[in-house]
Amino acid sequence: MKILVLGGSGLVGDHFITNSKSNDFITTYRNNVTNFPNIISVKINLPQDWLKLEELILKEKPDIVLNSIAYSNSDFCETNREETYTLHVKISEKITTICSKINSKIVFLSTDYVFDGKKGNYAENDKTNPINYYGHTKDLAEKIILKNENNLVLRTAMVYGLSSKVRFLRYVIENLKKDQEINTYDDIFNSATLLDDLTNGISKAIELDASGIYHVVGSNCVSRFDFAKTVAKVFDFNENLVKPVSILSAKLKAQRPINPCLNNSKASKTFGIKFLSINEGIKQIYERRNDLGIFGI
Repeated sequence: MKILVLGGSGLVGDHFITNSKSNDFITTYRNNVTNFPNIISVKINLPQDWLKLEELILKEKPDIVLNSIAYSNSDFCETNREETYTLHVKISEKITTICSKINSKIVFLSTDYVFDGKKGNYAENDKTNPINYYGHTKDLAEKIILKNENNLVLRTAMVYGLSSKVRFLRYVIENLKKDQEINTYDDIFNSATLLDDLTNGISKAIELDASGIYHVVGSNCVSRFDFAKTVAKVFDFNENLVKPVSILSAKLKAQRPINPCLNNSKASKTFGIKFLSINEGIKQIYERRNDLGIFGI
């Protein structure tokens, strides 16, 4: 199976390719060169290089186009709306049109931020109602992509794992191992998702030719404070160094949903995956912490 990964040098794209064994991959990157042996890797900076991407898709005719590119910083999206709309919505529309012509399936990575966070435990068929511009554009992109019933949207959240690209986990570990206090939000919540579980979910979804929407997330709804405390406990750091602060004290450009946690029952049942709890996921990282020498523990 030929899979074109848009954003092959990013957190998810890199890990997905590295841990997949039986597929023929092509990747794109913007700034960070990919280092996959025997894999075509093309530098494409969207939206400027749209024609280059269009040419690549039409030439290679991939079975799957995994779209993992996005502006993931909600505050950036809030203050750079034209750029965000172009990348998330206009480019998604162009990709969808091209892929429909050559019968390539799109797998689109989306977010829990398509919900307003008022109730939590959202199922795939719950009505979306984003409260920031990042979530708004991802919601629009989802609707465009799903006009083709063969396409697939995978929503995920708060991804962490054994990778130097995981910013929050690295921040927690690097400070706590130096016995430095960290301030973490205790009043907003997300479904913390182990990177291995996410990429396994992507692989299973592709293998089963799934379509529609699935929530590929961890089994716990946690605050950043809960997350950091769990890291401290598992890594045997001083838990008292983890200090709670309110999201209300932060000077953020974009509003955050309080509890956009996602229900993963559909994905777990369909893909046959047991999504790990936060405690199980952090323990797995601790046990493998020396594999890549990432955190220097």
